[in-house]
Amino acid sequence: MLRGPKQNQLSSDDENIPETKIQRRVRMLEFYATVKDTELKEIINSQNCCSTIDVSCQKLDDSNMATVIKYGINEKKCKSLNLWGNRFTYKSITILTNVLGGNTTLRELDLSHNLLTDQGVEIISHFLSLNTCAIKDLDLSGNDITDDGAQYLANMLTKNQTLKFLSLNKNLITDYGLSLLVKAVKNSNNKLTVLKLESNPDITPNGVEHAINELKENKILQDIYFKHCKLDDSDKKNFEENAALKTGFYVII
Repeated sequence: MLRGPKQNQLSSDDENIPETKIQRRVRMLEFYATVKDTELKEIINSQNCCSTIDVSCQKLDDSNMATVIKYGINEKKCKSLNLWGNRFTYKSITILTNVLGGNTTLRELDLSHNLLTDQGVEIISHFLSLNTCAIKDLDLSGNDITDDGAQYLANMLTKNQTLKFLSLNKNLITDYGLSLLVKAVKNSNNKLTVLKLESNPDITPNGVEHAINELKENKILQDIYFKHCKLDDSDKKNFEENAALKTGFYVII
């Protein structure tokens, strides 16, 4: 009795079916991801200083985060992780925060100029509210963070006990978002020493003045930055002359 080909084997006709554009695209992406992760592993392992792992501007995306974690955080146990200028989204933040709980080594995390948006900020803010890691320095500049993201961060600042440096430069935070952050620092946070809000184009003189007045009794904050916000030269001169008299910290305009 003649038997046909097994179901798990391709017939000669199947082998000759031309590859579709979608199949070819998937195959190329899978190959690219494999090559990229191999190169990324080599980049991380080639860095002699285990305390700082720098994979900035490598065009990395969410598919590469597991490799960063495996070789940079788990194996090298870095104290500082620079992920600046890549293509990470909220999905990477979910992966990252899932493994950072209980980590006492990583102190500095630079996620600036990625694609986090408010969605990614919500995830990392919730994680930092749990106080299960040792991160002291967090850079979220250039991630299209709006006042919604500022609200998540403000809520986090009322609970977090480790963060000393928070950079939110080049985002979309307005006077309202600034007021939320200021309220949290004033009433509930006794750790933050530096807050950077440079190049947020919708922060105005009113917002800056409100921040200075609200924080003038704060004994912990050392520096707050407003360079390249919506301030003209007369505003800058006024704040520079009066801020030092009103506060115990530096207002950098």
